[in-house]
Amino acid sequence: MSAAAGCPVVDQDLSDPGFNADPYPVLEEWRARGPVVFNAHDERYLVLSFRGSTRVLSTLDAFDSQPGAETVRRIFGGLTMMAIDTPRHHRMRDVWAPDFRRDTLAERRRELVTRIVAARVGPFAERLRAGEVLDAVGSLTRAIPTLVIAEMLGVEPEMVDRFSAWSDAIGASAAANVPDPTPGQRAALAASAEATQQLNRYMAEAVTQRRGRPPADDLVSRMVHADFAAEMDESEIVASNTQMVFAGNETTAKLMATALVALARHPDQRRALVADRSLIPQAVEEVHRWSTVVQTDPRWATGDASEVEGVTVPRGAAVTPVLGAANRDPQRWERPAEFDVARPVRGHLGFGFGIHVCLGIHLARLEVAVLLDRLLDVLPDFELAGPVDFGRSFSLRGPLAVPLAAG
Repeated sequence: MSAAAGCPVVDQDLSDPGFNADPYPVLEEWRARGPVVFNAHDERYLVLSFRGSTRVLSTLDAFDSQPGAETVRRIFGGLTMMAIDTPRHHRMRDVWAPDFRRDTLAERRRELVTRIVAARVGPFAERLRAGEVLDAVGSLTRAIPTLVIAEMLGVEPEMVDRFSAWSDAIGASAAANVPDPTPGQRAALAASAEATQQLNRYMAEAVTQRRGRPPADDLVSRMVHADFAAEMDESEIVASNTQMVFAGNETTAKLMATALVALARHPDQRRALVADRSLIPQAVEEVHRWSTVVQTDPRWATGDASEVEGVTVPRGAAVTPVLGAANRDPQRWERPAEFDVARPVRGHLGFGFGIHVCLGIHLARLEVAVLLDRLLDVLPDFELAGPVDFGRSFSLRGPLAVPLAAG
């Protein structure tokens, strides 16, 4: 496939670890050539501007997410709202939407999040103060969102350790899902596939059990007893619950880890948060704007003349908003490359845009904010104790490990 007329051409392997360590200088070089570029390496259009990205993500009659449905079906065993557009998407999403509202989470889930964060942060900080160097990903950030979503799904206490192992195996596949995986990455992908199958079997049993019980206050029961469940086949119900585990774990865990890296590398910004905790909600937004976790949100052109930022894209072409580039668009933000926890909040694309905006946006914000608040209480000064490897996954970018020491 050749580029559309007038569209600049680049050639970049997005899974290259050198690129992924800090993609932003390259993205800015591309932006200087135009708001849309054609990447010859994987034959897709990359949208770099905020305006163009929001157009692609919100113009459903020109840019479609459904060609990715088979990938979702292969991974999770059935379709989920991730790969379904309107009107069915709205009806499926509405089943769980009330549980993820900001006010609902504040009233019913803050205590849960606070309890889980405190149980993890206390021992972690104590060991750092004693002189140990610990990986914050393995010791802290991966566990917290997994334990939260496990309780929201109604996972039995005796199953939580096994559930966490499945979740970790599924999450590890994000870093291994690259064009030419190493033997270790192939093993991680195989382990992820096996974990997904086991989790699907567990969820299928949970769905059957919930059907035989009165409605309860957990996400599985909520979906099973929803009116819309009659319009879903069994694979969709099971896959939706399995996918919730991945969605509720991996992106939030990476956002937490990214926040710790940002604050370790910018001690002045960390000190500002220690002095004024009211800045924490802004800091969470700034972390996600400045170092976006979900970097790409692919779509496919559905018309013969789908247009974005003056580039006419042929039918069937892959069109991918690069959310990290959009979040540093100088036409929307002053000093976009600067990390500033006091920056006034302005809508960014870290959680997506349009009908597929992250369902758990407010839960993720709550979890990261509670983590930062608690950690700064007990460990106001910390630093990186080694290099940070961002691996090869650009689409879901985050540190593979964060070695921390007390400052």
